[in-house]
Amino acid sequence: MSGITDSIYQISPPWLQNLLISAYGYQLYRKRYTGLYHDIRRSIDAAKILTRDELEAYQAERLHQMVKYCRGSIPYYQKLLADWGLSEQDFTHTRDLTKLPVLDKQTIRKRANELRNPEIRPYMVQHTSGSTGTPLVLNVDEYTYKLAMALVVDHEEQHGVRFGARRATFAGRMIQPVENMNPPFSRYNRAENQRLFSSYHINNSNFPHYQRELDRFAPEEIIGYPSAIYDIASQYHHFGVAPQFRPKVVITNSETLMDWQRTRIETVFNCPVRDYYGTAEYVLFSGQCSKGMYHLNPVIGMVETVDTEDRPVTDTAGEILATSLTNKAMPLLRYRIGDTAILGSKRCACDSDLPYFRQILGRTDDVILTEDGKRIGRIDHIFKGLSGIQEAQVIQERLNRCRIKVVTAQPGVAIDEALLKQNLLTRTGQSMQVDIEYTRAIERGANGKFKGVVSLVGDTQR
Repeated sequence: MSGITDSIYQISPPWLQNLLISAYGYQLYRKRYTGLYHDIRRSIDAAKILTRDELEAYQAERLHQMVKYCRGSIPYYQKLLADWGLSEQDFTHTRDLTKLPVLDKQTIRKRANELRNPEIRPYMVQHTSGSTGTPLVLNVDEYTYKLAMALVVDHEEQHGVRFGARRATFAGRMIQPVENMNPPFSRYNRAENQRLFSSYHINNSNFPHYQRELDRFAPEEIIGYPSAIYDIASQYHHFGVAPQFRPKVVITNSETLMDWQRTRIETVFNCPVRDYYGTAEYVLFSGQCSKGMYHLNPVIGMVETVDTEDRPVTDTAGEILATSLTNKAMPLLRYRIGDTAILGSKRCACDSDLPYFRQILGRTDDVILTEDGKRIGRIDHIFKGLSGIQEAQVIQERLNRCRIKVVTAQPGVAIDEALLKQNLLTRTGQSMQVDIEYTRAIERGANGKFKGVVSLVGDTQR
């Protein structure tokens, strides 16, 4: 929502908030699911039946065309290809992708304007902090944005949920202030037949209200962050009660789905969990099949996994590089996402010829625990809207104290500390003490990444 609308929302009663959310939902519906959307759905269906040889030919041609486009329209790649003595004629097979150097987030931040086509007005601008806390601003064209939306719908439909079916969402949206403990803890988006539940109010005291709202709505699908859906499933388990509805599937995203989370969720809701993995940069999408593999969509992009020397690897953990095949507003070729995965080399047991990840690694953040028993995941939302941050990490030292380590883009230049603190407090509650620490660098783990959230408190609620 816009700033003005959001201000009105915050002071409105729940019935009016439902109307505002639905009005905004209709705007998004038109932006996502009209025009090109229907042609895109047909292209997704056509790609599903391609053989491996046909997939190779399809992606090789798309890569050839994308390099040709970049050489003619994108300043960054015009210079890079000239410096490396390359043209589109050097890209006739998917394996030719390795002729290009790897593109990292630092380069995007420094040379963002050179990576954009100045003649294309973006359909939307994506602001993201990413799982590593490194903020990016990315231009996305209409085709790519609608393709990303269509891929989620396709994933849902593959697992039995028709478009427009009742859907309960547990994500990072602020339904109401953390301090407001008055039910209801959900709002209704009529545009998509979607009930949005707060992930920030789930605890023993509030569970009966969640239970009542869920039972009344009886969603055919539950979708959202694994940590939040696990929390609501754990409340059912804690109280020894069963949902009075049975969803067809639980769809998880945005966080690494842990085995213990899957077990609890599937047991409580008596249905399968089908995770999907995508990126805010819209360069890849992979959804779990019935065998648990993450099949990569060949339309949106190409994917490699590489070792520490950036050499391609399969069947072992490697860092993900992704190449957009659609986004002409800001193409990213061999883009280092920052996550790791295991790329399978054999045909999947589900009989699909689509490439797949055997496992997604690297998105395992700790959660913030609050004094009243809430567990807050995906804390990276607190960095959106802030400028001047290169990297950041939240460390919870006690139940009532967090320290935010910040690396600024320009050494010695402070950020908007009040806004950053308030962004965190709106999710944890105002009783949390927040300290900000400026540092030159944040310590990496063995895989070269740092965790967005580090808990020194320990999780006693598993």
